[in-house]
Amino acid sequence: MRRKIPSTAALIAFEAAARHQSFTRAAEELTLTQSAICRQIGGLEEFLGLALFRRSRRGVQLTEAGQSYARRIAAQLDAVERDTLSVMGQQGAMSLELAVVPTFGTQ
Repeated sequence: MRRKIPSTAALIAFEAAARHQSFTRAAEELTLTQSAICRQIGGLEEFLGLALFRRSRRGVQLTEAGQSYARRIAAQLDAVERDTLSVMGQQGAMSLELAVVPTFGTQ
């Protein structure tokens, strides 16, 4: 059975936009275009069936649902990042042996 979760890219775009309260700043942080952020968030809103942001000429503002979701998603993304770094650190714990030509080894 397929899980009912949005894409990681959409969640990362949403978290950055929520934190900055700006699609433009989120795009700059993630090195994406503003329209890519808009598409990701639009797709996420469609997936969830509700608006996460109020859009106006002056910018964007999180809805109440958006504020709640942003807090939860930020915590979950932090946990995924922490767990990923932990696993990567375990791989780095292995030793590395190098063989060098004696002339390089004496320098």
